[in-house]
Amino acid sequence: MTAHNQHTILLAERLEKTLAMPFCICATGIMNRTDLLAHAIALSEKLPDKSYAINLCQNRYLFIVAYLAVCIRKQISLLPSIQAPKTLLELQETYPDSYRLGDNKSNCDFLITYDLLEKINKPFPLIEIDQPLSISFTSGSTGKPKAISKTWREFQASAELALQRFKLQNQQITLVSTVPMQHMYGLETSLFWVLFSQMMLHNSRPFYPQDICSTLNNISTDKILISTPRHLKSCSDIDSDWNAITFILSSTAPLEKILAIPIEQNLQAPLFELFGSTETLSFASRRVTLSEKWQPYTSIKLIKNRQQFVLQGGHITKAQILDDNFSIDSNGCFTLLGRSADLIKIAGKRASLSDLNHRLTSIDSIEDGVFFPGNNERLSAIVVSQLSRAEIIQHLKQSIDAVFMPRTIYSVSAIPRNNMGKIIKTELDQLIQACQLARK
Repeated sequence: MTAHNQHTILLAERLEKTLAMPFCICATGIMNRTDLLAHAIALSEKLPDKSYAINLCQNRYLFIVAYLAVCIRKQISLLPSIQAPKTLLELQETYPDSYRLGDNKSNCDFLITYDLLEKINKPFPLIEIDQPLSISFTSGSTGKPKAISKTWREFQASAELALQRFKLQNQQITLVSTVPMQHMYGLETSLFWVLFSQMMLHNSRPFYPQDICSTLNNISTDKILISTPRHLKSCSDIDSDWNAITFILSSTAPLEKILAIPIEQNLQAPLFELFGSTETLSFASRRVTLSEKWQPYTSIKLIKNRQQFVLQGGHITKAQILDDNFSIDSNGCFTLLGRSADLIKIAGKRASLSDLNHRLTSIDSIEDGVFFPGNNERLSAIVVSQLSRAEIIQHLKQSIDAVFMPRTIYSVSAIPRNNMGKIIKTELDQLIQACQLARK
């Protein structure tokens, strides 16, 4: 390999052994890595002369072509997990030197489609691996979304550690994902995991359980399903035959063992989970049906420093203080005890809001629900259910302490969540306020 400055890479050289290998199964045919780089170079020369590109592409391959093209132009990709008009307007106000890049002409300034793709067989330019590559945004489940910048070095290092963990470096496996590319979990797995391995991406984005099953069953090679707890629960609930999945990967929220067991049984595949965040990328994994403990990737360490938990090593370029509470064993594996902001104390007793929410939604006939602090330091709840307050209280008495019983229960048609199933806090607060005003 040609020597380069340690802060730059020539991507084609890194991918030299796999350039002719398939990268993505598209409706128009199979694209290999040479096609991908040629498409990205050609697109880069057409992009507007701006500093930021808001990548709204829903098609996975077009998203990746656009992402690399933006990188070549030394622009920064902005990846909003929510694409509501108000969110996009606020994003462009925050980043005025930006444009919308997408595959739907109704919401973008620069349109990319398969018909418009061209190939230029030029050498792929050097990539500045320590410059900001893209900015992702936290879900907003705990407040206003935060902007998180990541570099190529971080993405590649994290991907290589994850591929090592799951022994995927040299496996020719097809990856099927239900996760949007704009979400960090989707970006990591669908782009960087595939790019730095011999895996192939399936370009579909199946949403309904039967569509997910059909997509997987139409793939004759080994395959991995990348999804979320809410999606996997829905898949597990349908009566269908699942065709030889190598393994399933879940993230965005920890799975309870009681839920993971039927998923493994019904989909007939081992289920692994990733632990990570927009800030940290993924850094640990587990198979909860075998152990509740999370095992950090090689060279990653989670340590307790006084009352704080600090993540360091591996792709973590600067030690990160985490908001969660953990129990760490002598081997460095850890158990999640809950978020610091998630713990509440009433009448001298402590509880986790996440645990209370889980107990609430575990009740039959409750589709969704959350606890929230009400008046007089007591809790209230908001639910999607036809059950009466008395029926809900009767069920909760079987599993939670009386001091945590909701004093008021509001019934609503839906709880605001993003496309990954995470609560949108600002919208939830507005919904709660409306319920409280309507009750007066």
